Amino acid sequence: MKQRFFPALVIVLGLSGFLWSTSFAADSSAPVSRKAAPAPEKKVVKEVPKAGGWSKFDMLSATDRAVFKETMAGLAGVGYEPLVVRKQVVAGMNYEFFCNARVVYPGTDWYPATVLIHKPLQGNAVIKKISKIAAH
Repeated sequence: MKQRFFPALVIVLGLSGFLWSTSFAADSSAPVSRKAAPAPEKKVVKEVPKAGGWSKFDMLSATDRAVFKETMAGLAGVGYEPLVVRKQVVAGMNYEFFCNARVVYPGTDWYPATVLIHKPLQGNAVIKKISKIAAH
C-alpha cells in the first residue's frame, strides 16, 4: 500500500501546485509568465585594422578566401590551406595568411607557413613572401 500511496501523493501535490499557480495567475491583475526573460543580445564588434597597423589573426571571410585563391592560382609545387588571416591597411591591403602547407607529392607531411599577399587599390594581388615556420 505504501508503494501506491507515494506516487499518488506526488501526483496530487503536483496537480494542486499546477492548479494553484494557474488560479493565482487568473486572479492577479498582471499576467504571470513562467518563461525566463530573453537574454540580452551580445553585440560582436569586429576589429577594424588601423592604417599601418596589423589586425589580430581572425577567421577567413569570403573576401579573404577569394583574394587567397585568386593570388595562389598560378602557384605549383606546394599546396597551401589558409587557416586564419591578419590584415594591414596600406595603399590597398596586406594579408598575412597562416596556412598548412605541403609539397604536392604523395606521402609528404603538412607544415606551418605564412603567405604575405599585397592587394593594391588598383590591379591584381601579388605574393610578397612565403615563409615556412620552423618547428623548434
